[in-house]
Amino acid sequence: MRHLPLLCALLASTPALAAPPAPTTQQAAVLERVVLVARHGIRSPTKPPQTLQSQTGHVWAQWPVAPGELTDHGKQALEQMVGMVRQHYVQAGLLPASGCPTPGSLTIWADAKDHRTRESGAIWAEHLAPSCKQQPLSLAAAQEDPIFAGPATPLSVQEQNAITREFNQRVSTTPPTVGRSMNTLQAVLAPAACTTDKPHCLSTNTTTLAWKKDKPHLEGGLATGGTAAENLLLEYTQGMPVHAEPFGQQNPATLIEQVFPLHTQESWLIRRLPTLAAHKGATMASVVQDVLAGKPATALPAATEQTKLLVLSGHDTNLDVLATLYGLDWSFTDQPDPTAPNTTLAFELWRSPSGPYVTVRLFHQGLEALRTLATPDPAVDMQVIASGPSLQALRPIATQ
Repeated sequence: MRHLPLLCALLASTPALAAPPAPTTQQAAVLERVVLVARHGIRSPTKPPQTLQSQTGHVWAQWPVAPGELTDHGKQALEQMVGMVRQHYVQAGLLPASGCPTPGSLTIWADAKDHRTRESGAIWAEHLAPSCKQQPLSLAAAQEDPIFAGPATPLSVQEQNAITREFNQRVSTTPPTVGRSMNTLQAVLAPAACTTDKPHCLSTNTTTLAWKKDKPHLEGGLATGGTAAENLLLEYTQGMPVHAEPFGQQNPATLIEQVFPLHTQESWLIRRLPTLAAHKGATMASVVQDVLAGKPATALPAATEQTKLLVLSGHDTNLDVLATLYGLDWSFTDQPDPTAPNTTLAFELWRSPSGPYVTVRLFHQGLEALRTLATPDPAVDMQVIASGPSLQALRPIATQ
């Protein structure tokens, strides 16, 4: 498991962040640097409706954009999120209330692999520094970026074995809520499937860990159900009519809350496996560490010692990986998806009279807010979830 020692070294490598615990007040503290890791905006499902139907036995709604692309509605919701984030960091003194940031102090870096992350990066650039012609940066379009996808180095045999062990341990202790969610989803998608249409019966399709080109993938009913649950959420947040397919006569918000444990469990069984997260997250973790330490980011030349605010426009998978690496966990009362579109994880370096400390802040938008484009409320949509003297010593706020 060669990436685990590497990650431990990264998290412990910066003496400048080793300091006393965070003070109880930030009145005397100064915010020095921030790294934002943001999921892209509301997108269409990554597969066309015909493919989804063949996988689930259900006729899915048509979208106004090609598979996997941002919608106009999604772009508007992301603009609102960026507006809230900007307001917070203006008040914190990191961004100017008027005029443009100091040259080199703001960097927007998007995953080049997908058009939706590049578009999201452009929205961050335009609305985080309005009228400043801030340029979002990325690798060449469609190129895989190790910051978001993990290193090109394949998993070792030891890592593959560890991932398999971790998966087997977790899949053997599936919570009862997952079974109830699967039954509810089955009744919506293909109610007769388990008696007349076995290929579309979620509960009889055993969840397994499959290896393709030395990369792990989740297969089976839970994988299909988790994706379907996410697609239900995407359709609702897109603002589709309440009784449009695939909601039928169900109350969509209630239905989504009931079935979303499938997607959460899907993440737990693959994205949040410790060994896989260490492999996929090592590069991004090194960037976070370097920027907070005020050093040029070895893995991201665009981030220099001048960078005060770095935005990484990525995916929900990146949020899951960093949550695993740093021992973070969270949930929302108004949003069943902890990594819903636009959810943004902020790593903040503060300096107080007693020394520097790190705060982890979370920005999100509720299910109804995404659907209706309601103006974000920082009192509800922003929360500090962890802090500590360093990245490797973060503690959940509830335990402090």
